[in-house]
Amino acid sequence: MAVEHDDSRARLGLAILAISVPCYALSVIVARSVYEHGGNALACLVVRMGFFATALFIYFRVVGQSPWLPRRETLASLGLGILSAMQSFAYYKAFEYIPVSLAALLVYTYPPMVAVAARMISREPLTPVMVGALASAFLGIALVLQVSFGTLHPIGVACGLAAAVGMAVTTLISSRILVRADSRRMTLHIAIAAFGIYLGGALATGGTAWPRDVAGWSLLALLPMIYLVASLAWYTCLPMLGPMKASLMSNAEPVFTVAFAALLLGEFLSPLQMAGAALIVGAIFAIQIFRRRPSAS
Repeated sequence: MAVEHDDSRARLGLAILAISVPCYALSVIVARSVYEHGGNALACLVVRMGFFATALFIYFRVVGQSPWLPRRETLASLGLGILSAMQSFAYYKAFEYIPVSLAALLVYTYPPMVAVAARMISREPLTPVMVGALASAFLGIALVLQVSFGTLHPIGVACGLAAAVGMAVTTLISSRILVRADSRRMTLHIAIAAFGIYLGGALATGGTAWPRDVAGWSLLALLPMIYLVASLAWYTCLPMLGPMKASLMSNAEPVFTVAFAALLLGEFLSPLQMAGAALIVGAIFAIQIFRRRPSAS
């Protein structure tokens, strides 16, 4: 009976994860659609993160739990929030200049970066399997970019790669420094810090561009709701699947992003770019699977 219960719990966790991952991808597509109606990256991020931080704070009040962390974890989470804010801004800025599908593929090269950094910092071994996965990932980048490099804006490419570096850095920090912090409270502090950065940047620079029509404002209102659903589903499935399995499965996000970009934005990759995308996604899964094997520890 215990085995059946565990199987049912795992299936439910997978079903919830199947909501989370596409919603994360869809939130990016909605943000890009806001741009078509006069909005920009800063407007999307101010609204998204402000709504998310407020919703999390209300959640803790409703369940009667304290939202705060001990001082050390608070400072670490706030610092991580600053890094996260810069990473998200770079990502959202990237697809102001280049297609969403290409931006997503660039950002999701961060697992190979984490693997290389782990090798340099912790002396984790780079076996032939890992070397092959890294080579595949970077070959995939070359294929994705080389096909249309002449038409790609260099700022968009630079922002996409900067976002990937930011993801790699935040992954390394959160896994090593904040490993004992409650993930929900940590996320709240990250959201508060990120919202403060975005709001401060908007007020200081006046660089926020708001939608010019009702459709744009409707999409902007929809964006944080989709992001909230994705986040709630993610934190719900974590205890059901465990962080390792959930993280591995979540690497399907760029696949959904590319698919949604084709269906909803009319973006299409050439056959050679699709081959590059397959190499990147395959390398991501290979690296994640290998790093979770007991022999890799």
